[in-house]
Amino acid sequence: MKKIFSLLLAAIISVSSVLYTRFPSYAASRPSLVAKYAVLLDYETGKVLYQKNGNVKMYPASTTKAWTAYLVIKHVKNLDETVTIGDLPYIEPTSMFLQKGESFTVRELLLALMLHSCNDVAYVLAEYVSGSIEEFAKLMNEEAEAIGCTNTHFNNPNGLPDTNHYSTAKDMALIARQAMTDSTFREIVSTESVTFEPTAQYPQKRVYTNSNQFLTSNGYMTYRGKKVPIKYDIVDGIKTGFTNAAGKCLLSTAIKDKQRVIAAVFNSTNEGIYPDSRAIIDYGFENYDSYTIVDKDEFVESKRKLFTKQKELVYQPEQNYTVLVSEGAPLDGEYTAEKELDNIDLPVKKGDVVGKMSVYKDGKLIKKINLVANNDLDSIFSFFTESSLFKILSAILKTVIAIIAILIILLILRKFYIRKKRRNRRKSSERESRKIHGKSQTPISKEKRKKTKKSIKRDTGKVVVKRKSKNNKTD
Repeated sequence: MKKIFSLLLAAIISVSSVLYTRFPSYAASRPSLVAKYAVLLDYETGKVLYQKNGNVKMYPASTTKAWTAYLVIKHVKNLDETVTIGDLPYIEPTSMFLQKGESFTVRELLLALMLHSCNDVAYVLAEYVSGSIEEFAKLMNEEAEAIGCTNTHFNNPNGLPDTNHYSTAKDMALIARQAMTDSTFREIVSTESVTFEPTAQYPQKRVYTNSNQFLTSNGYMTYRGKKVPIKYDIVDGIKTGFTNAAGKCLLSTAIKDKQRVIAAVFNSTNEGIYPDSRAIIDYGFENYDSYTIVDKDEFVESKRKLFTKQKELVYQPEQNYTVLVSEGAPLDGEYTAEKELDNIDLPVKKGDVVGKMSVYKDGKLIKKINLVANNDLDSIFSFFTESSLFKILSAILKTVIAIIAILIILLILRKFYIRKKRRNRRKSSERESRKIHGKSQTPISKEKRKKTKKSIKRDTGKVVVKRKSKNNKTD
């Protein structure tokens, strides 16, 4: 079922279909950063909200591992697969110190990669996915180009110094945005700590705390002239980075009032990286207005369904869809949405995906949202089908059907057997007939022909008949 409806701006505002939120402004002026490169993106639309040298090439350092992790998740179907460690060179400066013969699941290695930034793990995962570092680097570049990265080239999976390994703040923000679309990735990068028990090859416990201090720090920093906690509750990911050439780097994401932003900050300092990142995050929320294009609670609809206890399926979008515009600016463009329900198979459980909503801006697809069931939907026959009596009758019926099927097969086989037996008997009779008929036509040898002639002569010679005299009463 398709239902198309327009969300024209004027109509939206007049009927309050679009919710408007203005974040309190601390300062409308652009933040001044220590970092050399920075970009802030609106997660939903990809719109650049802030940038400083956003398109200038630079070294991404270990933020590269965010792309490595996302591609591993994308290309490995089962993250609980076990990886056995083979020969691996010692890799500085940050390592899990993997030992030959150790075994870990892909998921465990991803946690070590993203929380502790383990360089050796990056190599293991890259080879596990693509067979070699070179092939995985090709995959990284192909996938980066596919999402719109134009000034990026990866040469390794961990971001260690390489003149041919570079990106831009904007491209890395696009990479972070893409990675955050995956629920498993979001779960991993928001994890605060992970513990690995000792192994036969490595007798010490490995305990790793997430290096993203927005998630785990108990310390303080100077921000807007005050001492404030480094930990920032609205931040839920994603990856740190550092080399001497790249400086302090941080990809982070924050969500506030259902609106998410992506911050990419590069070549900052130890003291500047977290104030810089928070500054552009807050700038985005404080200087942009949030419009809710799709409010999941306002787009609740229903569809009648025959032969169900509940009579109808109630459904709604799985999430809101909001966009940011500059403070005080109108929402530009015409938004439309198309809803399409799937074929509904019973039973349906609350929360099941039952269709899709596609959101368009000026005719261009910009977002797809799942439509989910708001209620259970059960067949009116469900009690009978679930009862013990039905199960017994069903078992009996299946047995009877099986017996009938076997009997039919046996009858078919018997029919074939009788036909074959008759055919064989007919063939045998024909052979006997040909054998008898063939003897009467057997050529006669010369000797037999001579004997036959003599016999004929004797038989055709004069026959002398002795007759008895009348006296003897012989005639």
